[in-house]
Amino acid sequence: MSYLSATVIICTVDRCKFLSRVMSAVSLWRCSFQELIVVVGPAQDDTKLVLLEYKDIINQVILTEQRNVSVARNLGLKAATKDIIFYLDDDVIPPDNWIDLHLQIYREQGASCGCVGGAVIDKTQPNGALQFARGVNSRLSESRPVLCTTETTRYISNPQWFCGVMGANASYKREALVKIGYFDEFFEYFLEETDVCLRLLEAGYMVDHTDVVVEHYVQPSHNRRDRRHLTCWYSLAKNTTYFALKHGCQKLPFPMFLIRLTLLLIYRCLLRILRLKFTHNLPFSLLFQYIKDSIVGVRHGWEAGMKLHNPQDWTNEKMRVKLG
Repeated sequence: MSYLSATVIICTVDRCKFLSRVMSAVSLWRCSFQELIVVVGPAQDDTKLVLLEYKDIINQVILTEQRNVSVARNLGLKAATKDIIFYLDDDVIPPDNWIDLHLQIYREQGASCGCVGGAVIDKTQPNGALQFARGVNSRLSESRPVLCTTETTRYISNPQWFCGVMGANASYKREALVKIGYFDEFFEYFLEETDVCLRLLEAGYMVDHTDVVVEHYVQPSHNRRDRRHLTCWYSLAKNTTYFALKHGCQKLPFPMFLIRLTLLLIYRCLLRILRLKFTHNLPFSLLFQYIKDSIVGVRHGWEAGMKLHNPQDWTNEKMRVKLG
């Protein structure tokens, strides 16, 4: 695996101003990879003008009417022809050696390496606080995003935890993504890359880390007004519930699974929504709407997650609990 070719896929929607900065940065190290694909969601701004400005470095533009990052990533993946896929967010600026340092890990680790993740710093925070570095996730989607190497090793010694990546700084072996069946499009936003990492590991691939750091300039979107004021509570609750049912429910006694999932949802959604009253002084009517969105999300995630399992499995689990 001495030579590896690379495709960069940028998924974007309604961020033309910062997309211009991203494209300008990419143009400086365009020679380090072979293929650039841009997937554009239902943009209502001047994204097309930005892409027209940089048309000479773009191989293909794909349009989609869905605001679904997994759909966008799959569209780019199906169009890609190179060995390693780099997904570049439209609010992230990588260094000029980003591609080379990722590819170095694939060459060192060989055929078993399915994914490489690096560190992310939040440039909207004082002193560029670390947002992700060698993080891990549990089968219920609990996360420990910033760890040192020793802490990461300690966590993944427990089979309930595994190495994860942050989508802002991640690359994947194309054939590995195809083998596991692409991104799960139920995850329209949040946990899509965590789901992929776990499925890659279960398919026999490794998730490795590199020390390369990218700069994340958190931008407003349909999912957030600012870094703390999220508007995507439906997706957070739905995808948390679905992920836990998909990957964790049969790894734990069912009562323990329910307790841990409930506590996670309270922490991830309810408490963070209530905190907005103190950080942003939002009206109670909006907070109640966010809570309602979360409840609907839990229901939809539960319904979809339950369909992944044989009803007989749940009957057997209940019998085991009763016989205890």
